[in-house]
Amino acid sequence: MNYDQDLLKLTHLLHDCVQSESGIKIQPGEGWKNDAQVLAVKFFRHVTSIQQISAGTSFDFGDHAFVHIDHSSIAVLARASIETLLAFKYIFTNDDIDLCIFRHKLWILSGLNDRGKITAKSDKSKAVLNREAESIKLLKEQITQSPFYFNANRETRKEIDNCSWKPKGGAYVISGHVDIHQKYFSDIYNHLSGHAHASYISALQTRDAQSQQDQQMLAGAARQILCMALAHFLLSYSKLFPNALKLLQSDIETYNTVKNWHFRISNFKELYESHT
Repeated sequence: MNYDQDLLKLTHLLHDCVQSESGIKIQPGEGWKNDAQVLAVKFFRHVTSIQQISAGTSFDFGDHAFVHIDHSSIAVLARASIETLLAFKYIFTNDDIDLCIFRHKLWILSGLNDRGKITAKSDKSKAVLNREAESIKLLKEQITQSPFYFNANRETRKEIDNCSWKPKGGAYVISGHVDIHQKYFSDIYNHLSGHAHASYISALQTRDAQSQQDQQMLAGAARQILCMALAHFLLSYSKLFPNALKLLQSDIETYNTVKNWHFRISNFKELYESHT
């Protein structure tokens, strides 16, 4: 597989799939899917930003230019892409639509609750937080009256009571829910997170990658991870939006590219089990 060519194909396909839903009226009771569309746009922007940064950056200092490929920023954006993928799959693509709606409400509650902890300085911001406080109260009532809350175990209810949309264990646990091998996820996520959190290894790689060739090589590792994330996102998106599925399956060659990069738990079982 040529990941550069495949990444470009998958990026174009994502654009076309998202655009295939443009202008289509949302059916009654399906307003929650609007936020799925917004997450798709967020994911697409991360992908295209990675493509732009991968081409290299030149900063003119007058008598000379500083040229580099910012592989560390690419890693940070790849991490954000994966987190967007996990949120999309976990919240919006479960076979139980009622569970999707429940998780969507919990996701909104979590976001509003987090914003409510930020100190509002302007009158406008204070007014927004006051309105959102009412929304938080209503959402809490709806969520705690749901059968998904009543039937949850004590640990899960505790997370919900703390306004967390993620299960205990966070992204690692979600990866297992959405058919990504947890050990593989842990390996790539920890590496990418190191660049987001300024780990020693991220500084080491920045120090040692002086040539553009080395920078390109490090960027390539994150770009291959992005191909996997794109494949998962495309198949998840097409599950939620039927028009996208028709488009996805209309080009056999590109559809096969998606399937080739759709690494699931079964793809990694032998690899990781042989090292245990």
